[in-house]
Amino acid sequence: MGKFSQYKVQLASKTDGRHEQDFVCDTEFFRNMENDDVADADIKVHLDLEKKNDAYVLVFTCKGMMHIPCDRCLDPMEHPVDTTYRLTVRYGERYDESDDVLIIPHSDTYLNVAYMLHDTVMLTVPLRHVHPAGQCNRAMSAVLSRHNAEALDDEDEGFGEETD
Repeated sequence: MGKFSQYKVQLASKTDGRHEQDFVCDTEFFRNMENDDVADADIKVHLDLEKKNDAYVLVFTCKGMMHIPCDRCLDPMEHPVDTTYRLTVRYGERYDESDDVLIIPHSDTYLNVAYMLHDTVMLTVPLRHVHPAGQCNRAMSAVLSRHNAEALDDEDEGFGEETD
């Protein structure tokens, strides 16, 4: 049994209508994805799947919390996750994808959504993620302040200037 086998969505056997499935993206999920940026996670994912004729409309709703390192002090900080991802899947001759439509070969009876879930959750993380003011690790903040002061002193003494 593979490490992402619980993230399979059976498609070929679905009848027309609505179907639901739930997943969990926890610490082990991110560890298996070899994502060292997530220290801890508990994210619940609900999938609403609607099959109409030859199309499968998948709507993932992801809610929960994960801990990622602060860019300033490197201590873990909470990052809430509350996002939705919509995708339409159709069968075709070969694999193809666009912004919101995925075509899979007729030979595929299921869709493994593990990597989609990982990407969806990671896209909620802002480019710069830091603790609110005053909540960073005090020892690390002191080291950074000293380092910044030394860097300013070096610039004042001409170490940062270009020479001919």
